[in-house]
Amino acid sequence: MVLKVGVLGSGFAARELHLPVLSKISNVELSAIFGIPYEDALLLAKRFNIPKATDDWRSVINDPSIDIVIIATPTYTHKAIAEEAIKAGKDIMLEKPIALTVKDGEDLVKAYEAGGVKLMIAHCLRFWPEYVKARELIMTGRIGEPRVIRAYRLSSHPGRWFRFQELSGGVAVDMSIHDLDYLRWTFGSVKRVYAIGGLYSSESVTSIDHFMATLEFDNGAVAYVEGSWAMPRNYPFTTYFEVSGTNGLLTIDNQSTATIEAYIDNSYYRYSPMMKDAYYLEWIAFLNWVNKGVKPPIEPNEAVEALRLSLSINKSIMEGRVVNPSEVK
Repeated sequence: MVLKVGVLGSGFAARELHLPVLSKISNVELSAIFGIPYEDALLLAKRFNIPKATDDWRSVINDPSIDIVIIATPTYTHKAIAEEAIKAGKDIMLEKPIALTVKDGEDLVKAYEAGGVKLMIAHCLRFWPEYVKARELIMTGRIGEPRVIRAYRLSSHPGRWFRFQELSGGVAVDMSIHDLDYLRWTFGSVKRVYAIGGLYSSESVTSIDHFMATLEFDNGAVAYVEGSWAMPRNYPFTTYFEVSGTNGLLTIDNQSTATIEAYIDNSYYRYSPMMKDAYYLEWIAFLNWVNKGVKPPIEPNEAVEALRLSLSINKSIMEGRVVNPSEVK
């Protein structure tokens, strides 16, 4: 069965992440694309052989021939567009974060649960081969009990609407939510957050563009997490993950030729880069849910909890104190 997909958004996520993958999946047909300005949508329609380009997102959602929509629009539009897509009976892939506030995220989950559609939030680290392999090593006890964790994600500033906290949520909500979701998925709930940060890039108007946070998990593990949009323009996008346990340590470093390195039982293991595309695996998981009823490894309510943790970092920075994520409503 060929599924017709409507693409909502013409920015980086749609252009560089989703469209290249969707154009190569045989049982998917790209049917329409929305973008502002219209010229951006038209350019992508020509590049990916999409028959319809528009600057009216409702015309895509209300097209009865379309089965699935990918919502890759700015974060501040997620809730309104996703709710309309649910009402229209579309199955939805929604770019992270699920929303800008916990309440909006929870309202969207309620609409999904009542709507009889499928909603998957694109938390891609749950499909990233290196991170999936690392989690397997952790969950099977290869490094013993996890104790100390480090994760950082560093980039130059994306500019545009990301410069405003009220539109993007800042770097913790927009970018570091990848790591925060992965940490919750792998190590469980967080009970205490303390963070410092602020505006360090000249690009920022109101958005918190750099933070350093410590997290304490319910299981006693502790993590240091850093996120930044304050790197120079020529600085390579950098991600790093490290976990030390009672029996070993492993790292993931996107700047290393050995994407995973592990020190276990006084031995050294080196895993070469895993070439499968996480965005392809993400889409295959979603399509298997649509076609075969096989649920993907993320529920919408988990995306709300990742957002809650991200907002806890912002709250800690703004109030200068330790925050329990349960305080963020």
